[in-house]
Amino acid sequence: MAVDRRLPRLHDALRRCSAQPPGRIVTMVARVTPALGVGIRDLPALDRGAGIPGGTVLPTWIDGSGAMEIVTWNTGEASDLRRYGNRSHAEAQFFEFMRGRDFTSVDIEISHSPCTACADMLVGLLRSMKAKGTTISRPPSRRVGQRIYVGAAIETPPNIPATLRWGTLFETPPQATTPHSLRELHAVGWHMAAPRTAIPNDAGTPAISLL
Repeated sequence: MAVDRRLPRLHDALRRCSAQPPGRIVTMVARVTPALGVGIRDLPALDRGAGIPGGTVLPTWIDGSGAMEIVTWNTGEASDLRRYGNRSHAEAQFFEFMRGRDFTSVDIEISHSPCTACADMLVGLLRSMKAKGTTISRPPSRRVGQRIYVGAAIETPPNIPATLRWGTLFETPPQATTPHSLRELHAVGWHMAAPRTAIPNDAGTPAISLL
């Protein structure tokens, strides 16, 4: 499958990924910092009956960037959605690898926009990481007459840069990308970019940069 030329990081990662099975419909690469100290490895598919790996880790920290890349792809066909949900999706393979791992930034390029279920996963991934790093402080107490007022707790989430770029709109029912799922991604802090033709036309789609 041809990957949109406006996704250069995905093109570069696939070029260096010799283990990619042929005929994949959806492919993605996630660049994560800091590098997790994991050597190159194949990722097992979530669906054990898939017969192919779910992706591979490219230890790009050797280039001095302090980052690593996780390349994943779909392990099933789009027609499997009703039966298997999103367990065969590229985003699900990435999410499973990142489960429980800390990161300070994440940059994703994917051939297709995330389906509703995968969007929920990406929302949860960023939200849980921000929750881990949230600090709580209080303003100084102040005295008014005989009363002392204690300021309400202030929660400050960490700044975790998170970007998501795609080249084609995922339109397969029942999990086609929706404006609501994109609003949820935007609300938690994902900055998104896509070609105009890959953005839903429905009212309520959040601001998405054009590629």
